Amino acid sequence: MPIPVYVINLERSRERWEALKKRADKLGLFLRRVEAVDGRNLTADQLNNFDEASFRRFHGKTPLPGEVGCYFSHLKALQIIADSDDDCAVIIEDDVVFADDFSIVLEELADVQGWDVIKLINNRVKFFQSKYVTIGGADVGRCMHGPLGCAGGYMVTREGAGALLANISTMQLPYDVALERGWAGNYRVYLVKDAIIELANELGSTILEGGASYKRVRFPAWKRLGALRFRVTDYIRRMIYALRRSTLYSGDK
Repeated sequence: MPIPVYVINLERSRERWEALKKRADKLGLFLRRVEAVDGRNLTADQLNNFDEASFRRFHGKTPLPGEVGCYFSHLKALQIIADSDDDCAVIIEDDVVFADDFSIVLEELADVQGWDVIKLINNRVKFFQSKYVTIGGADVGRCMHGPLGCAGGYMVTREGAGALLANISTMQLPYDVALERGWAGNYRVYLVKDAIIELANELGSTILEGGASYKRVRFPAWKRLGALRFRVTDYIRRMIYALRRSTLYSGDK
């Protein structure tokens, strides 16, 4: 049975969904749409799970509505997977392009045991520590340098989705940063060295709609000391996590 692929897509971005579906149809992929949470129309209940004070302290910026909407959209997709009968699934955003071997690599990764999340795309891959290589050559591991950036696509087990929900359901960081912090929660995160999806950069990010800019919301240097302390500590924890012994093994073991 094909591995489910859930697509986070805003109601007002139906053209992105249609374009992505056409790309998926060429590869024989079946997509399941998850309506994204619009950060511009958040409810009071949703904001109860947003710790804005911690976000400002740890990230050194004022949160953008799109960042908040992105975070809770991913949690929504994770909840669907956690409640499903599927052993694993993929979550992607609607601005990606699939590699030709996307389905093949997914099937290989599904046969590997000992992981909760495997990121399929990252903004950067530096000081990669290989932990497992599939028969087809997909190299799975961790990076000593980060944050890696980008939550545009990742594979997650049903148990992993539940673990993520238990650990990061309160937003204190951007989602792409929170996702990869397995050292801070009870979930095992890996990545593929060679991405099997890439961003369709011509579409642009919905987080930065309406002229939003990360630079504009960044605090002055003297107000980012808390963020600096957090990042230095997190960097050390990341390096230790990357060097930790692998939990990955063949499903035939």
